[in-house]
Amino acid sequence: MKTSIQSLFALAFAFVTLTSFAAPTEDPKETAKTSYAVNVFKGKQGKVNFLLEKATGKKLTVSLRNAKGDILFSENISKNATGYARRFDMNELADGQYHIEVTDGETIVKKDISLNTNKPARVVFVN
Repeated sequence: MKTSIQSLFALAFAFVTLTSFAAPTEDPKETAKTSYAVNVFKGKQGKVNFLLEKATGKKLTVSLRNAKGDILFSENISKNATGYARRFDMNELADGQYHIEVTDGETIVKKDISLNTNKPARVVFVN
């Protein structure tokens, strides 16, 4: 009985140790600490709001890309700016995956956007 309890504790310890070292592999360019913060959220009626806070001193580039990587919108933010906000109207774009990319030339931050328009299942007309 005592050896089975010790074996159980050894197995539990090994499991905890192995899972604590498991980490997903990520691109270091995209996970490096940046001097700016990015927030993207969906607004009303097909709009996407983009907010950026940054420290002065570095010029940033903001790009909206489709799933193929084609640039749909790009804008440079001056190095003296401390914040930036933009509302994207996504109504004219087809359903699919898009992402907003912010880079300072050294690091990249990507925020994914998934567009899917819900079609009405049934339309009822009342006279």
